[in-house]
Amino acid sequence: MSGYDVNRFKKVTVALNTPFDAEGNIDLQAAKRVVEYFYEKGVRQMYVCGSTGEGFLLDSDERKALVEAVVDASAGRMNIIVHVGCADTKHSAELASHAWKAGADAISAVPCVYYRMGEESVYQHWMHIADAADLPFFIYNIPQLTGFNLSVSLVKRMRRNARVAGMKCSSDPVKDIMTFKEAGGEDFLIFTGEDKQFIAGYLMGAEGGIGGTYGAMPELYLKMEELIHRGEWEKARQVQNLVNPLITRLGSFPSMYGAVKSIITLGGCPMGDPRLPFLPVSTTDPALIDLQHDIAKTVESVRDL
Repeated sequence: MSGYDVNRFKKVTVALNTPFDAEGNIDLQAAKRVVEYFYEKGVRQMYVCGSTGEGFLLDSDERKALVEAVVDASAGRMNIIVHVGCADTKHSAELASHAWKAGADAISAVPCVYYRMGEESVYQHWMHIADAADLPFFIYNIPQLTGFNLSVSLVKRMRRNARVAGMKCSSDPVKDIMTFKEAGGEDFLIFTGEDKQFIAGYLMGAEGGIGGTYGAMPELYLKMEELIHRGEWEKARQVQNLVNPLITRLGSFPSMYGAVKSIITLGGCPMGDPRLPFLPVSTTDPALIDLQHDIAKTVESVRDL
């Protein structure tokens, strides 16, 4: 049983891209502008320093500075969930404590990475992180990148800690959401993390979503959420059917993160290039311009659904 009311986190959650300047440093002013950019589009929750935010390519000081800028810019108008996972537990817990003191609303972490740790190691890692901040903690389950396959027994064990409030579930089988929801209990909040399975995730028990493609087309995910809440599942499926080819096209560029950043830049909020080894995507690339145009047309086409 969680010690927190998770209802306020049941939202579409943009995984925030980290903006960089021409020298490859974090652009904190741009970070504040992009918060406003998404707020104006109706976004009310963001996930900072995760995979999409290139969190593992930032050092601890950069991550702290970014969190402070985003929390400041959100000014209490949005929930800010901070991914604090690092390769080691010490720095992860340090970032968790910082996020709490900076005014974030929740924290999250992947299992320890690179070293393929066993279940007890991951449990200890997550417990130290959760205990470092008086905030809801969301497990980040993404086995295709971490190599760690989360078990039902570990979810049940984690739930004994009142700070463990839910999970971002990015594993490929959408049925995992149902499995982990049952293991975690009624108030265990699951965010679907597979963008092409957004509405399927809700059908399986998710009550929110966090995704790397949301930044390129937040209006479409917000529309699907609206339709789901209205019980209009067929219309939501129609929007998902329009979204999925756009996701495929985003993935066709040298890096998806570079493509999303460039689309946001074309939308009037300069984001810079991703940090190497992620490759940049030019804002003058005809394929990117066509994609941005098609996203805008799609947003307009579903506006009155």
